[in-house]
Amino acid sequence: MKSLVLLILLLFILSCGKVNCVEYTKMLSKEECIIVVEIPPTSSVWFEVKGYDPATQKPKICKTNNRWWNLYWNEIETGDTIVKKKGELTFNIHKKDSIITHFWKCYED
Repeated sequence: MKSLVLLILLLFILSCGKVNCVEYTKMLSKEECIIVVEIPPTSSVWFEVKGYDPATQKPKICKTNNRWWNLYWNEIETGDTIVKKKGELTFNIHKKDSIITHFWKCYED
């Protein structure tokens, strides 16, 4: 009986931790960040960038714990504008002379 309870508990824990590709993609599409960078992100598990909203000029912080944005932390510099619009699956870094666009691609295990 104890073994059965342990097995059920283990299966429950493992199933809760895994998010499938479709769910993760939906979650990412809901995120939004439009910010002029004053303090770029660093290499970390958490993505956090500080700056200001280009429309209102008010201070702003964009942060997320997804690993997609973290892939590009080293491409972001002071003065760049990050644009991740709600409903879209692109992460854009606007530089002075170019735009770097990263497209989301989901890979199932």
